[in-house]
Amino acid sequence: MPRVILIDDEPPARRGMKRMLAEFEDIEIVGEAGTLDRARELVASVRPDAIFLDIELTSGTGFDLVADLPPETSVIVVSAYSLYAIDAFDAAALDFLVKPVDPERLQTAIVRLRERLRQTSQTSDAAIRPAAASRLLLKSMMSSVVVSIDAITMLQAEADFTRVHLDTDQSYLAGGLLGKFESDLKSPPFFRLSRSLIVNLEKIRTIKWEPGGRSLIYFAADKQPTPLGRAASKRLRQITDDYSQHFHGL
Repeated sequence: MPRVILIDDEPPARRGMKRMLAEFEDIEIVGEAGTLDRARELVASVRPDAIFLDIELTSGTGFDLVADLPPETSVIVVSAYSLYAIDAFDAAALDFLVKPVDPERLQTAIVRLRERLRQTSQTSDAAIRPAAASRLLLKSMMSSVVVSIDAITMLQAEADFTRVHLDTDQSYLAGGLLGKFESDLKSPPFFRLSRSLIVNLEKIRTIKWEPGGRSLIYFAADKQPTPLGRAASKRLRQITDDYSQHFHGL
């Protein structure tokens, strides 16, 4: 049974969402919050499967909370402003619902949540770590391939799959959520920059810091840079500052 928290600073909005979610017998609402501080307390104590999150809160923005969430907590953004959609999916939101929420769109979001939880529970189909901890077995519906962990430049979440990029400029779309691979990757050099991205800092050739708090990262094998959003760029800057002795010039 999916356990969810509602986060919105408007009580009428929370009441409306509770009424809509009551139509789904398997959804259990385990808490609600109107501020970021209360939301953080609830997430830490309840460990929900998902949060329904408004973005514009009186105490800050919902994106301030997303960066601190455990990877296994899904985010469904509920906002009156569609302009937040790009940032929402940059933060690996499971879905984006526009207020007033359409019942059919909510149904789609719930189906995605159920599928995400099913995927999470199927650990046997995720990456397999060999005894030597030097390779990953990546499985898809069509094939399986073994890759060297040292050859991985980054891993990106794509819905319920993970795209694994190599320093040969190849990439593979593997079954399993991004979090399933994280325990197989040593840190450093691997760091999770956001809910949707893990990078190998040893493979980064150049970082270009962009206006507005964003950035571009260049891997040696790639012709095109990988753009990072504000939250991921902030995390990357913190990491490179901490490990500056290892990454001079980035």
